[in-house]
Amino acid sequence: MKTVKVPVFFHELFGKRIALLDLWLTILFCIGMTVLLLTLTYSDWQDLAIWRVVILIVFIVDITGGVIANFSFSTNFHYKTNARGRLVFIAIHVQPIIFAWLFGGYYGASLIVWGYTIISALIVNALIQYPGQRMIGVFLAVSGVSLLLLFADIPQMLMAIFSLYMFKVIFGFAVDHDLNREGVVRHLRS
Repeated sequence: MKTVKVPVFFHELFGKRIALLDLWLTILFCIGMTVLLLTLTYSDWQDLAIWRVVILIVFIVDITGGVIANFSFSTNFHYKTNARGRLVFIAIHVQPIIFAWLFGGYYGASLIVWGYTIISALIVNALIQYPGQRMIGVFLAVSGVSLLLLFADIPQMLMAIFSLYMFKVIFGFAVDHDLNREGVVRHLRS
């Protein structure tokens, strides 16, 4: 598979060298989902000031791009070799609080989503050598998204972006998707 060298500025997003397929799928999803979200939820953000819309778009692009990029071998490898960077990356994900500020409300739901996501991601990250890490990660991510969909009374825009955010950070980022799982294979064969 053909790869391209990633400029230093983008190493935190894509690692040092990324497969072209991974890069193009990340870009396609990022642009497509951002446009779709903004189009289908126009009534949720149409009254925001222009500067708030610009910030909103920047953070939507960050989340939609990260959802896919975090599954790439290059991004996963970058953080596999930089455990401290992975913890910093988890810690700086305060987007739900920023969205609440942009929308001028929904702080309760935003704080719950943020807290649940960060705690879940830290738990999953701590299990990095445990063969069940992937299942625990998907369990926590899907549980969080399901609870959000069932109980949150927030605009459709926030519902969609918070769901992507939880999936991105808990399952996409905190899980080592390329972990050597030979121990699991041996266990299943016995």
